[in-house]
Amino acid sequence: MARKDRITTPGFYHIINRGVEKRNIFVSPSDYDKFLELLDTMREAFDIIVHSYCLMTNHYHLLLQTQDENISDAIKYLNSNYSMYFNKQYKRTGHLWQGRFLSYYLYDDAHFWIVAKYIERNPIKANMVQKIHQYRYQSFFQWKYKSTYMNLLENSMIFDMTLNEYETYLSSELDDKILDKVFETQKMVKQKDGTIKILYKRLETFFDEDRDINRNANIKKAYEYGYTKTQIADFLELSTKTISKHI
Repeated sequence: MARKDRITTPGFYHIINRGVEKRNIFVSPSDYDKFLELLDTMREAFDIIVHSYCLMTNHYHLLLQTQDENISDAIKYLNSNYSMYFNKQYKRTGHLWQGRFLSYYLYDDAHFWIVAKYIERNPIKANMVQKIHQYRYQSFFQWKYKSTYMNLLENSMIFDMTLNEYETYLSSELDDKILDKVFETQKMVKQKDGTIKILYKRLETFFDEDRDINRNANIKKAYEYGYTKTQIADFLELSTKTISKHI
């Protein structure tokens, strides 16, 4: 099966990678330190902003911003160098990572803040800690305690809030349904000529203000933008046959 095309457009990305067979990729404190050192090197080498991160025992989360179309090269650098370190450190061979890293392109500020909260709250969701400030290997801890890798967060958007505001925001529950909506947004479609078109505009925005009054015209606009008849039909709870008539 052919690999799914990746979005590489400069912008915001939520990156996730797991250990093969869900095995631990961080065993000792020095492993976390080594990964963060490599992350800092990657940040500078590829001109990437690290907005937030969380290193769990068998996977990691990063919220990054790229300036160039280099997200794949950057993560390849990070993963391959950490894998070499880990295999040498623990005298093992073979793959460290469970396949390709997951990459989610974020389309607006609402997406950014939802994902930042999700990343920071991972240790709480996993019942590793009870309070947001108790987990050492995440961006909030670095900020709150001005810890060793504070430089990783240079230019991070989380500083748009005060520390107290950010801590309060992170301490409240996150509705999983809201998070699901971020990731189920259609990301891209392949055009007839084989090129990839990124759908920056979410489907619901075509119907926000006049879902009923100008529905037919908006159906056509959504279709011409790149959404399929099935997607539009499901959203409006209509048949694809009805959508086809209006297109």
